[in-house]
Amino acid sequence: MFKYKVDKILEAVDGQLIKGNKNDILKGVSTDTRKLSDEDIFVALKGENFDAHDLIEKKIEKKIKAVIVDKPVDTNCDTIIKVDDTYKALQQMAKFHRKNHKDVKVIGITGSSGKTSTKDILYQILNRNYNIKKNEGNFNNQIGVPLTLFKMDGDEDFFIVEMGMSQTGEIKLLAEIADPQIGLITNVGPAHLEFFDSIEEIALAKGELIEALGKDDLAVLNYDNSYTKIINELTDDQTEIQYFGFNPSADFSIKEFKYQEGGMNFKLCSNSFEEEMNTNLFGQHNLYNILAAVTVASNLNVNWQLIKEVIKDLKLSELRSEIKTVNEIKFIMDCYNANPASMENALKVLINIEANRKIAVLGDMLELGDNKEEIHSKLGQNVSGMEIDFLLTIGKLAKYISTAALDFGFKKDNVKHFREKTDLIKYLKDIAQIDDLILLKGSRGMKMEDIYHKFLKNKG
Repeated sequence: MFKYKVDKILEAVDGQLIKGNKNDILKGVSTDTRKLSDEDIFVALKGENFDAHDLIEKKIEKKIKAVIVDKPVDTNCDTIIKVDDTYKALQQMAKFHRKNHKDVKVIGITGSSGKTSTKDILYQILNRNYNIKKNEGNFNNQIGVPLTLFKMDGDEDFFIVEMGMSQTGEIKLLAEIADPQIGLITNVGPAHLEFFDSIEEIALAKGELIEALGKDDLAVLNYDNSYTKIINELTDDQTEIQYFGFNPSADFSIKEFKYQEGGMNFKLCSNSFEEEMNTNLFGQHNLYNILAAVTVASNLNVNWQLIKEVIKDLKLSELRSEIKTVNEIKFIMDCYNANPASMENALKVLINIEANRKIAVLGDMLELGDNKEEIHSKLGQNVSGMEIDFLLTIGKLAKYISTAALDFGFKKDNVKHFREKTDLIKYLKDIAQIDDLILLKGSRGMKMEDIYHKFLKNKG
């Protein structure tokens, strides 16, 4: 846990002590007044639509010992530290804390998709043998990663840090703070294209994690992803590289797989090992996530039998390929986010699981830049050739999916576009039958899980 004298904190953030005692000891850091527990320090951040300095002046009910601010405030706190930039101070404190726990190995994970699931899988494997922590939920940005690292006690064997980004330089900053010894990139694809000119630029931005590695560190890369060649060029000559993929030339690969009741069966291979395994997860994309996690775990000398046992019954974070049943109707809840690659993966899961009928309920894919309409139309064209019985869409961009599907031959009566979720839910309830399988997929902003929850509420 973050626990230091005030003078050490001042040194870390290059701050000015406005009020307080340099010898006082402060512990814990928070940036959210709604989630304060036993933290002594509150960092007042500013955004486009908020300024936490205002909250301080309105007197936070929870007693806080210290505040870090970048402008004058009226507060009864015992300690006030003024800095030039509170965001930077938050990151400087996290970097300082990480440097004081150099014995802990940090595993950094990024990628266009699959990073959270890979993090969850790797955590479950390593947790059997090691003292390990990870960032929770979506704490993977310039605020979330520092807050995660403050929980580092120093006795952990490994600390898994998921790193998200929407701009060049963000992964570099997070890597400078977290100082990883293992860097894993799940894949590179067309996500966040609104902020980049090309997928090649995304690869370079993701590759900042690998650039941060040095001598005796480990880079774990997707052999099958065409953009890995760009990342390879960023790798230090003294950094070891291990590859995962379906190509047998990868260090860890899957020879064959098949869907079965309750999951998948597959053969996982390495240079010296081949083992038949089972998992409760569905989809080739989840096999990539498993492969990535196994590659790291194997390099950390985790027993293969243990890996086999853990993979058999994995638990992923909420809204990621969850399968739930309502009145004998199954829902694939893949609602956390969406980009072209993850949308295709989810549709493959839908068509490969046995069911009475297959219903795809698709929402907008956001942050795709200037070609967003074309990308949605292309998806609709692909859906038209799949063994799907109904296609329901919602959202301004998803309209292009249903229109293209009709243009390329999807049965007219079985394609519907909706402006409102209430209308979509009513239609879905009217057509759904026992043993149907319904996929809910769209970007986070679409909140596609609402459809399931309202369906569940009205299931009687």
